[in-house]
Amino acid sequence: MVPTDVHRAIEALNHEFAYRVDFGPSETVAELFTADGWYGWDTRRSAGREEIRESYRLRASRGTRTARHLCTNLRLESLPGGEVEGRSIMLIFAEDGPPPHPAVPLLVADVHDRYALIEGAWLFRWRQLTDVFADPERTPVLPLANPKA
Repeated sequence: MVPTDVHRAIEALNHEFAYRVDFGPSETVAELFTADGWYGWDTRRSAGREEIRESYRLRASRGTRTARHLCTNLRLESLPGGEVEGRSIMLIFAEDGPPPHPAVPLLVADVHDRYALIEGAWLFRWRQLTDVFADPERTPVLPLANPKA
């Protein structure tokens, strides 16, 4: 069982991730990861803060992107050594250009996270998204760096 204060802090971290992606500056998402942390989506992964930051810089270079990430059903489990593992669901609406846009979801993803307490702050050690519902004609545009090994 994860203590209530830890659950709230990690929930706030997840919400901060969504806020930074949706309202910017999105490249600051990298600061929410440990220095050696990684962010993966299906078969691609950016490792380390600089690769994560560059992924969001490349995304922003495409022009205006409107996105809303809705995160729900956070379930946490304490791990030996003080880290915490989490699972949640993310619903994403995203389109190129300024709003308004049709209310059509881009996808629903399962999110599997590992969190570490570093100098009093909870950070992502890693974050892995796996598509559950996706429209094959619409794809996410975040250019994560490398195929997973």
